[in-house]
Amino acid sequence: MYAADHPFLRAIQTQVNIGDHMSSLKEGQRRSYRLQRRAIKQAETHLALARAAFDLHCSVGPSRTTVSAIAEKAGVQRLTVYRHFPDEEAVFNACSAYSFGQDPPPNPEAWRSIVEPEVRLRTALFQLYSYYRRKRQLLANLYRDAEMPVVAAALARRREVLAKGVAILSQGYLDPDGGTARLLVAAIGHALDFTTWLSLVENQGLSDEEAVETMLVLVRSVRSSLRDAEVTSR
Repeated sequence: MYAADHPFLRAIQTQVNIGDHMSSLKEGQRRSYRLQRRAIKQAETHLALARAAFDLHCSVGPSRTTVSAIAEKAGVQRLTVYRHFPDEEAVFNACSAYSFGQDPPPNPEAWRSIVEPEVRLRTALFQLYSYYRRKRQLLANLYRDAEMPVVAAALARRREVLAKGVAILSQGYLDPDGGTARLLVAAIGHALDFTTWLSLVENQGLSDEEAVETMLVLVRSVRSSLRDAEVTSR
């Protein structure tokens, strides 16, 4: 027989009831499952709201996108929209994230590996003009609503990306220390701009391929003229 204070008897006296323990484990699992389901539901709702905001930005533009319109399109209450997007900036950021996730714009860094300048520029223009065609209505609405602070900030970031692209695409065309290099930079920057593409294809009726060739001729002409000017000045 064990003494009354034997460790084995004390362990038996103080051990947790196995039924209670299993019940606690099951309840914990159920709670974890409910939390996971809730998180999934919230993520699905957030995605639906972002998609609704994106569709509205494409169709009517940011300035005409309302919380009520987002709620109606997503099939939720206005309060649900406010819970996910407390302000205009949150709506715009969610829309941008959804847009970039579905169809990201060309990355200028990818052009850096193309050695020949005109091939590099042609590749960049084809990529950009194809992107502009796919996002034509959205981009047009953004430029129209450029006075909105969130839109102005987004367009400023876009200009920074395009400026980086111009710097990459200008390499190999002219001596970067040349005094007239800024004219070539301006021509390339003009070629990359959304409004240039819009004018060429919608006002002038060109195809994307024709628009690319037109801009290549422009840059080629500027390059040739600058080279001639440099030779004459020597």
